[in-house]
Amino acid sequence: MTNDSKSLLDSFMDWYLVEMPKIDSPSLLFHSYIQYLQTLGLEIIRGNMGTRTLHPQVETLAYLWASNDQKKMFDLQVDTLFHSSRFFEFPNSFVRVTKFRLGSIQSSQFTASPIQYVLTSKKTYYYQFEEGYTGPFPYPILEELAPSGATGYFAVPVIQKGNSYAFLSLLTKKPFGFDQSELDFLTKSLHLIALKWWTFIQSELTESLLSIYLGKRTGSTVYSGKIYLGELDNIQSVIWFSDIRNYSGISETLSPTEVIQLLNDYFGIAIPQIEKFGGEVLKLLGDGILAVFPYHERNKLVVGKKVLLAVRKLGDELSKLNNRRESEGKISIHHGVGLHSGEILYGNIGSFDRLDFTVIGEAVNLTSRIAGMCGELGKAVLASESLAHQIPVRWEELGEHKLKGISSPKKIYGISEKKKFQAGADLYIK
Repeated sequence: MTNDSKSLLDSFMDWYLVEMPKIDSPSLLFHSYIQYLQTLGLEIIRGNMGTRTLHPQVETLAYLWASNDQKKMFDLQVDTLFHSSRFFEFPNSFVRVTKFRLGSIQSSQFTASPIQYVLTSKKTYYYQFEEGYTGPFPYPILEELAPSGATGYFAVPVIQKGNSYAFLSLLTKKPFGFDQSELDFLTKSLHLIALKWWTFIQSELTESLLSIYLGKRTGSTVYSGKIYLGELDNIQSVIWFSDIRNYSGISETLSPTEVIQLLNDYFGIAIPQIEKFGGEVLKLLGDGILAVFPYHERNKLVVGKKVLLAVRKLGDELSKLNNRRESEGKISIHHGVGLHSGEILYGNIGSFDRLDFTVIGEAVNLTSRIAGMCGELGKAVLASESLAHQIPVRWEELGEHKLKGISSPKKIYGISEKKKFQAGADLYIK
């Protein structure tokens, strides 16, 4: 390390130790770092940080910094690999956070780039632009960046446990690009920034994964620290249990691949509708869904109506799905939904080595048994007496029935439907 490089790093460390405690997001971190580089006269015009992720839908994540006058230049062309994008605005600049779907690492945009080189070789890469040079360029991205007035492009791999998992790159318009002492300094300072940045990213990914596997409410609860065995809350909730009618018989006639597609088709429309109307899916039980719609006394009617709207909208979506499946020569899907309103225990059960965050109680068992009566009673949607009393709709009383595992007979109610077994039932809310 040259004296100039050491001096730059010493000054950076003074800044880093003072500023890092104030920074609370990866976007602000990247922006603040580049603003610091600007005070050194490094004239950064573009910065990029990217990493692989541990996410079932998102393979890579990229943070791009640029000045506002270049925003149009960096507008993302939406393609099949695009998942989502979000902008964070700062004075005179922005950070765009983009998520890409599975397959992005194999895309030509990635494989034909300096990033592929730095990640596979675990070496830095620097390209100095020559004034007036029109090509050819070593990589397509350099040809795209040349008209911006760039003089130097620098990319650094981020390595942990011997593997490259992320990269950082900077583009400058400083006359003659970066010199060697600046490159030495940037290599070391970028690694320090990457460590802090990855801490933020891991935190966000952890919360995201908990949300995907446990549900938004439950994932957030676990993430906040409610993780101890036996830590349970009593909550009032509408409980939803639905499953596919004659699933066992259907699965015997289908290949494993077709069974998985059938389940994904059903869950793919059911889960979004439950969540859209305020529910949380706690469990996927084979072909079944256990969900809760928590409420308080002051909003129990509103929550109840939302549950029935979810039932209706899911019925509509199921009808559309069956039209598509039938046109493709596939078996249509019919389901039964059981609904009940009552008190449940919500929290951690299990052993010290294996915990499950779920709901338990007599109300959960009753809901499952009500759903199981849909076939026998010829209804797509059935509800308990307590839910029928909670929500003023045109219920159809179907009498008392002995339910498996329930000591006394229970009154069961149905919702008026256009015709038997129709998934998209009309709901008549008074």
